[in-house]
Amino acid sequence: MKNILKNTFVLTSVASAVLLQMNAYAAAIKQHALLPASAVSMAAIDIETIQVKGQINSLILSSEIDLTASSSPDLRKQISLLPSVDINSNGMVTGIIQYRGMYSDRLKISIDDTLIAGAGPNAMDSPLSHVIGNYGQTVTLYNGIAPVSAGAETIGGAIDISDVKPLLTNSENFSYSGMTSVGWFNNNSESLNASAQATNKHTYFAISADYQKGDNYTSGNGIEMPSTFYDRYGIKLRAGYQKDKHTLDFSVVVRNTGESGTPTLAMDIIFVDALVSSIDYSYEVNDDWTLSAKLFGNNNYHDMNNFQLRPNPNIMGHRLNSVDSQGRGLDVSMKKDDQYWQAEIGMNATNRKHNSYITNPNNAMFFIDNFNNVERSLTSIFAEIQRNSLTKKELSIKDWQLGIRYSQVHADADNVGSNMAMMNPNVRALRDAFNNGESQQNFSLLDAVAKVSMNISPLVDLQLSAGIKENAPSYQQLYSWFPLGVSAGLADGRNYIGNVNLNKETATKLDVSALIEGENWVLIPNAYFSKIDDYIIGMPSANSSANMIAMMMGAQVPLVWSNQDAEIAGFDLSYKHRLSENLDITAVGQYVRGKQTGEVEQNLYRLAPFTATISINYEMDALALQITSKLVSAQNKVADLQNETATAGYGLLDLQASYEFENGLKATLIAENILDKNYANHLSGVNRVNGAELPVGSKVLGTGRNIGMHLTYFF
Repeated sequence: MKNILKNTFVLTSVASAVLLQMNAYAAAIKQHALLPASAVSMAAIDIETIQVKGQINSLILSSEIDLTASSSPDLRKQISLLPSVDINSNGMVTGIIQYRGMYSDRLKISIDDTLIAGAGPNAMDSPLSHVIGNYGQTVTLYNGIAPVSAGAETIGGAIDISDVKPLLTNSENFSYSGMTSVGWFNNNSESLNASAQATNKHTYFAISADYQKGDNYTSGNGIEMPSTFYDRYGIKLRAGYQKDKHTLDFSVVVRNTGESGTPTLAMDIIFVDALVSSIDYSYEVNDDWTLSAKLFGNNNYHDMNNFQLRPNPNIMGHRLNSVDSQGRGLDVSMKKDDQYWQAEIGMNATNRKHNSYITNPNNAMFFIDNFNNVERSLTSIFAEIQRNSLTKKELSIKDWQLGIRYSQVHADADNVGSNMAMMNPNVRALRDAFNNGESQQNFSLLDAVAKVSMNISPLVDLQLSAGIKENAPSYQQLYSWFPLGVSAGLADGRNYIGNVNLNKETATKLDVSALIEGENWVLIPNAYFSKIDDYIIGMPSANSSANMIAMMMGAQVPLVWSNQDAEIAGFDLSYKHRLSENLDITAVGQYVRGKQTGEVEQNLYRLAPFTATISINYEMDALALQITSKLVSAQNKVADLQNETATAGYGLLDLQASYEFENGLKATLIAENILDKNYANHLSGVNRVNGAELPVGSKVLGTGRNIGMHLTYFF
């Protein structure tokens, strides 16, 4: 483990993209020595830490990453280096991963292959917030159209973030290893991470923990950003046993988030108490087939309010939202893996429950029973087959993959209410309409994916993919009966009401990718297109009761979740050139365009602008240097219904230097935004905190010049 930890590397854009390619690609990369020295131990060259499973199915990135590669309390900066991946930031510990223009429930994010049922109806406890920030996480990105084996409801793709599994030894005696790391930055943040493990021939035990704290940071023009503070800690215990053909793995994670700000939302986090546990079992039936089963669950308890951590002189407008969630799941599969064929059949089942109860501590009578015993269950079966060719002939089909998945989603909710219904006929009308309506909803989903890979020439490989993906509405979209800013983290400032008559979303997806090799360089272009029928988006309400309530609150006409049509298209382009044994340069560009094409034509909300990143990497023995320039264009294609405003373009310059001493100590110096640029990341949204130096409605600005270091000791 010590060697694995010491060889973890900072993901760079194109190095990451290179790892997304097939086994043949990995072999070619090894042959041409295109990976930097720091990445050699992490690519397919080292099968102990990277396993590229199959040819087509290995359009997967699976690489260890290092939390000490940035000042962020989570992995958002490292993950956003992956092609077409970015983060919608509602707070420093509230990041929502975006991939190719889709995010939130359209993108399946799992932690240790476990789906998280977050309590926050605005995704304050997003899946990314459940990662314990130790040294050696593995991120798996299914590039392009996710195969059906990646899971149900993957209309936007699939990403898994997991701990590196401890490696067993050849001895009955236990060996011990671990690390500890501390970090300080001048943007008022600090962190402490530690992990340790004991392993022998059959058994391993591991523990990891973190503590992260930050105060409001300052932008490049010296303005303090409100509600960018955070305070949280977590601990993870893991144990495993392997003997003969049997493998057992157990883990339990506790994540406690204290008072933490979310400047783009109407409330801040008071606390989130999360517990996640899982147990995995696998059995090698024979040399080719493996049976796997996994049980998992999580419970989240969460309070948020709009008065304790931000100014709110209107005591009658104080709101405390107490929420909780519960998730349970089962995955079972049989996998075949030999030299020529991969096949998998399996089933998945999940059940989630949610509650949300809103009160005012200054008025004992006030309440809104917002979500009452909401339940959403999914059962799914799938089959996938893949053929791999070991030859590489010009204009020949190398590999192909076919997969199909069928899922059933059932949703239901109990009656709701509010004290306001006694005096306000509009509230009473909304309550009665919901309680007397049909809350039970059922959806049948069908996913189908086909991929083919071929050689165009000895130096060019091409992959074509097509698929149909379907998603059912989220519980917020179905059961938001009272007009509130509940939008699963959209953070657009609009109030929404649900619609139990929503249809499922159906996406027809096309994807083209290629790898073009030179003697010392690699070029990787990808293009994609999705046509989404019945895309769920907010449209102006025609409900007179909801509209009257909004008028009474001084708010805009609420939006009702509705089915429209949409299209999303884009590309990413990666290039890597090895200049010498110690020096390489990487570059990546990405662009996504999304628009609503139904009865109202407009741009889709909160999509990343064109971004280009160039990195120069140098390594010599124990010294590593990286200079990164990030160029972001203006984003003028904005969504009018969501009150989205344009964002100017900008450029950032970062520097990272690290040195590993022979005694196990590693020092990493990080300088972010060296030129102290004043800028606003379009995906960071707008400020909704009153009384701050930054006006309400202004874009949340990025951190100014931020210099700090991590000291890490391996033992």
